[in-house]
Amino acid sequence: MSSSTLNCIMSMSVMIATGCLFYFYVVLAQQKAQAQQRPNIIVIMADDLGWNDVSFHGADQIPTPNIDALAYNGVILQRHYVLPICTPSRTAFLTGRYPIRTGMQGHPLDPGEVRAIPLNNTLLPEYLRKLGYATHLVGKWHVGYYSDYHTPAYRGFDTFLGYYSGFMTYFNHTIEQNHHVGYDLHYDVAGNLSVKYSHEYMTDLITERAEDIILNHNHSKPLYLQLSHIAAHSSNINKTVEVRDEEETNATLGYIEDFDRRKLAGVVTALDESVGRVVQALKQANMLENSIILFMSDNGAQTVGLLDNSGSNYPLRGMKFTLFEGGVRGAACVYSPAIKNPSRISNQLIHVTDWLPTFYSAAGGNLEDLEENLDGVDQWATIVSEENTRRKNILLNIDEKEDLSGALMGRYKLINGAKLQYGDYYGDSGMSESYPEYNVSNVLHSAAGFALASVSNVTLNSERIIELRRAAMVVCDNFTSYPKCLDRCLFDVYNDPCETTDVSREHPEVVDEINRFIAEYFTVLMTQTPTKTDPRSYPENFNGTWMPWIKLPDDEIRLLSGR
Repeated sequence: MSSSTLNCIMSMSVMIATGCLFYFYVVLAQQKAQAQQRPNIIVIMADDLGWNDVSFHGADQIPTPNIDALAYNGVILQRHYVLPICTPSRTAFLTGRYPIRTGMQGHPLDPGEVRAIPLNNTLLPEYLRKLGYATHLVGKWHVGYYSDYHTPAYRGFDTFLGYYSGFMTYFNHTIEQNHHVGYDLHYDVAGNLSVKYSHEYMTDLITERAEDIILNHNHSKPLYLQLSHIAAHSSNINKTVEVRDEEETNATLGYIEDFDRRKLAGVVTALDESVGRVVQALKQANMLENSIILFMSDNGAQTVGLLDNSGSNYPLRGMKFTLFEGGVRGAACVYSPAIKNPSRISNQLIHVTDWLPTFYSAAGGNLEDLEENLDGVDQWATIVSEENTRRKNILLNIDEKEDLSGALMGRYKLINGAKLQYGDYYGDSGMSESYPEYNVSNVLHSAAGFALASVSNVTLNSERIIELRRAAMVVCDNFTSYPKCLDRCLFDVYNDPCETTDVSREHPEVVDEINRFIAEYFTVLMTQTPTKTDPRSYPENFNGTWMPWIKLPDDEIRLLSGR
């Protein structure tokens, strides 16, 4: 081979290699640019927070200026429906499916139960990971942890700082089951499970971890951060809730005569401060301009009864555990600079299952990549551009053990088997003259208000805030003549949001139509697994800590995950 030929070949090889290298860098740059364009997604989920426990719904009793600022700068979701209990609601959020499809529709998980979201369900953080997201969960899990593979760090979250069970003490981070008390605060990373020892107030611990994640985030990746707060769930059976500082609570909220309600207000105040700090951290990290922030409650407040927290769903009927509006119509709002007409109220029907396809769509994902049989619908265009929602009905739940079912179809809601307790009206109206007048200035000058004003597409003023607040307030009459609903009730929840009048006799055809809709879901219902706390899970077996206790063999893991 001549030297000229060899030189030519070498030159061509260099050109090809250079071209390949250039192509590699171009692709890498495109991927990085695409990752930077995908919005950061921050979900702030309160626990057992009542409709009337946020001040943007019109009550003066508990001021929530940071949450209000988020609502007024974004979209108030006036018809955001959830499940009536925490485990089913969180299952629906993470899977995009009604919990009846996974057998998670019943009683909230107790510590040590051999029950969890089946591994063959792909969860929201797993989908977002495929789009290049860094994913973090801080706070509550409560959808099963009996094996390592059912914990957050194995189910799509890069890191998890929080608790596996449904609630715990705010300072000691313990939970009791069957007279067995154990620690339940964990720090899990990339599948490595460990215990986090701390006795800091849990709301503050969640907030500080969220700030740390935001301020140290690698901007080459979009961020999915979920804060699942302990607030405002009760602390344990014997206590309602625990405040950060009882003396400060009495000094600032002493106008609330009921001491338990005053403590709830103190807990919500700390939650509101957390929202402000998170929004402020996003601004400091230059992430607020490209972030979606969802604030929501997992279900209604538990005003009285089992694990009561003295929350208020007023004037909505019922509370947690029920299919009345007080149990399933949750406080919620969403903010994003992408919203074209912010500072408004949406009366479009939205369900907790919708967030999985909605976030995936907002992140630029192809909805055809999602698994089949999702019950959630993509609501991104509805939120951003006010397009009419494709959602026309909602299965509220089927609990075959309690013989309870319900659904919402158009303006009508049907409840079958509403013979459970908690069907009355509960909670403080928040409208006493002894309460301080709503302070618009505090909203505008809150940490969230300041941060959002720097990137918001609207300029809020006092008149607009008062107008939005008045429109978000539910006003009802006729509280004394409501039906007991011992068997079946039909309500026109658009004209009668407080469910004071049963119209089932006037509209038997509607009852039949909604029952046919419910019957279709009985065909796909996975029966609840009868279970109780497994003695092998007791904390004394794990150095005083609630931990996964069952080791799954590899072939079972593959079978359960279907992968």
